[in-house]
Amino acid sequence: MSLHRTTADNTVTLADLGITSQTREAGRHRVATSRRTAMPARIGAVAAFAGAIGLATATASEAAAKPTAPLALPQGVEMPKNLPPELDTALRDLLPQTDLGQGHAVKPVNGTVTSTYGARWGTNHDGIDIANNTGTPVYAVTDGKVLEAGPASGYGQWIRVRQDDGTTAVFGHVEQIFVHAGEKVNAGEKIGTVGNRGNSTGPHLHYEVQNSAGTPINPHAWLKKRGVQP
Repeated sequence: MSLHRTTADNTVTLADLGITSQTREAGRHRVATSRRTAMPARIGAVAAFAGAIGLATATASEAAAKPTAPLALPQGVEMPKNLPPELDTALRDLLPQTDLGQGHAVKPVNGTVTSTYGARWGTNHDGIDIANNTGTPVYAVTDGKVLEAGPASGYGQWIRVRQDDGTTAVFGHVEQIFVHAGEKVNAGEKIGTVGNRGNSTGPHLHYEVQNSAGTPINPHAWLKKRGVQP
């Protein structure tokens, strides 16, 4: 006969944990330690895996989770909310850390697109220009980290942000800057204002997106993939 323990919501067989009647009688102190350490790890891993595929249980939402730093998740996978700390940790350990996610995204600024990405005036324009009045708010497009904020040749002033998918955003010709290098920002956070500094023919924002190698890519196409129409 197998030894087991039954609770209100599950049944755990001691044989599953490598515990027989002989080990139970021969070393009760060792059995107790095994049950304390193996059970949470076993249940935590199962619950974490269920959460990763969108099957988080009602019990998970009953406990308040310990605050942790945001995790970049693969596209299409969302972190379950209000998990107990041990399940939250187990889930984060199971999720891939190398694939950066694509979270919430917003327009960098409201206004009119006056110049697109591509050939312009005998050279290549590496971003899009969005015109509006000086002082119009400029927003972080995604969650990210500020790499630079200050004077820049040609732009007068710029803000460079490492975005949540590993790309780098350039916000050029800004008038005011409200962030500093090393600061974490959230999508929709006001980071500056539209200006007319540097090589500019009128107040506008130059928004540029560079891939992980530092090569400019089409920001209009990049924004469209994130559901944003500039």
